Amino acid sequence: MHKVHVKAALHRVLVASSLGLALMANANAQTSATCFFDTIRASTNTEQYFDNGDGTILDVLTGLTWSACLYGQTFNTDTQGCDGAPTPVANFSAAISAQESLNDSAYAGKQDWRLPNMKELSTLIEYACIEPAMRNDIFDSAPSAPVWSNTPNSQGVGPTEARVIHFADGTELVDDLATTSIYVRVVRTEIN
Repeated sequence: MHKVHVKAALHRVLVASSLGLALMANANAQTSATCFFDTIRASTNTEQYFDNGDGTILDVLTGLTWSACLYGQTFNTDTQGCDGAPTPVANFSAAISAQESLNDSAYAGKQDWRLPNMKELSTLIEYACIEPAMRNDIFDSAPSAPVWSNTPNSQGVGPTEARVIHFADGTELVDDLATTSIYVRVVRTEIN
């Protein structure tokens, strides 16, 4: 990670702390996940995430900025939540098209969004939660469904084949089923 990026990320956290802003989920968060924090230690900390208030969430530890909303949803600045239903995409080619569409529309004012690789996507898994295995108090649009990565399967990426994470339980899968609803959450590397 670039030193400049780390400094910028830490600066945001310090500014937020000095203003008394908690690094918490937005008020509209759906708490549909079943979590077992009393018996399983959390694998993600809410303190590592900073809600930029513009439809993006910065992970201070990884330096990645995530879309708060899934493809097909719109970020509502008034409610600080995602409006509408996410749009599943049927294959990897459609996932790339969704990424390009978000860049064309300059989601959150940026045009360098991309599909995350499997390592990046796996940083969102909360192993103490199921359905979804993700922190709804950070990402209120977290589905209990698969999300596309840009990582190819063992035969390479085809029009329907790429690796996904199923956020029902955090399972990593190779998907080649056109009947499965798979969603898109994009990411970018914060460069200031």
